[in-house]
Amino acid sequence: MNNVFTSSETKYRFSDSIARKHRGKAVPLTGMQKRMFVNDTKVFDANFTFLQTKLAKLHQKTYEPKVFFTYAQDVPIETGGGFVDFIEYYTVNWAGIMNDTRNLFGNGGNLIPRVNAGMTQNTAKVYTYEIAYDLRFVELEKMKKAALSKSIEQIYQDGIRAGWDYFCQNVAYLGINGDTGLFNSTKVKVTSITNSATTGSGFEGYNDDVVVAFINGIFLDVLNDSNMNVNLLPDTLLVPTWMMSDLVSRFSALYSNSLFDFIKEHNLAKAQGGEKFKLTIVGRPDLNAIGTNSKGRVVAYRKEKDYVRMDMPYPIQHYVTLPNVDKAAYTSIFVGQVSQVQLPYNESSNDAGIVRYYDFTN
Repeated sequence: MNNVFTSSETKYRFSDSIARKHRGKAVPLTGMQKRMFVNDTKVFDANFTFLQTKLAKLHQKTYEPKVFFTYAQDVPIETGGGFVDFIEYYTVNWAGIMNDTRNLFGNGGNLIPRVNAGMTQNTAKVYTYEIAYDLRFVELEKMKKAALSKSIEQIYQDGIRAGWDYFCQNVAYLGINGDTGLFNSTKVKVTSITNSATTGSGFEGYNDDVVVAFINGIFLDVLNDSNMNVNLLPDTLLVPTWMMSDLVSRFSALYSNSLFDFIKEHNLAKAQGGEKFKLTIVGRPDLNAIGTNSKGRVVAYRKEKDYVRMDMPYPIQHYVTLPNVDKAAYTSIFVGQVSQVQLPYNESSNDAGIVRYYDFTN
């Protein structure tokens, strides 16, 4: 059979990158390795069936943005309850308990005090997060031909959940819409850390004993304010990332490890609370430039739902998918609800509570 084409047929079947001397001939698959000039053209096999060569190897894995969120590590979260407008909780105050001059009886007095308890109703805002995506009918059919490890629906959903986590982290740490979060609550007492002799930020330039004294000073404040209640000792310290780097970078022959590891094992809270007490110290970028002078803030608290919590009455999830004729697409809607951070034992910035702020002055 004659395998020679006319010049008019050639230009439709071969790209211009093929050398002229090789044009006009069909190449059987068995000759591919010897005749590499074929490049990316359509070729005939021995039976004259059209085949398409591939110039690239397809990675079935899709390379998506790498995201990471820490709010769930720092704030205990309670889920469930369905759609709501507010989170409601009550705090209790006692009156009439014993002090130095009351509760005398018999020959010492003629008045028996009465115990009273007052309850205060508190509310926290709930934010509703809504987001949707459209999948056009035609594009959905096209994507069925792509050999990907994830469906286009799953790719969209991963993006939605990343947006939800980003939203929740903003609510948890600094608040949204003018509200506050764990790092900037107006109900938390602020203590200034005078560090005018620093050579950089925080405790840079200070000796290790100054840093250790500061950490133990936090625990001492709580013990003094709570009548030595070890159950209220902070077990979590969130610090600026540059302070975290400073702690990890300090080494000494005396403690044969970094100052960071030394403080976690040797501190006043563990001495008072016992060996079961475990201290967590982690860096958070949101603390780097906030505080009274915007020089950084340390947040100390006990990480338990009684003292710090955030509710998710309706965690983000697929709500409904409906055809949208106007857009020739399927529209999927996702909805979630998350509340403000609640600090039940922090009633006023004038009073010492479970959550405490320590702000650097320089």
